[in-house]
Amino acid sequence: LRLGYCPSHFRESTTVVLRKPGKDNYTVPKAYRPIALLNTVGKVMDAIIARRISHLVETQHVL
Repeated sequence: LRLGYCPSHFRESTTVVLRKPGKDNYTVPKAYRPIALLNTVGKVMDAIIARRISHLVETQHVL
């Protein structure tokens, strides 16, 4: 965080495709639901950065 750098692997995600329950035909794309699994460390870093930006905006009266 001090360097202002976020490693690219923190921003990566894994997408899994799940079948929607109760569908008659699983040969059509609408019968599936893609779910993106995000890196937890990346999500925590995003939250920390968002809090810092919010604090700076409020204390410096930027908006």
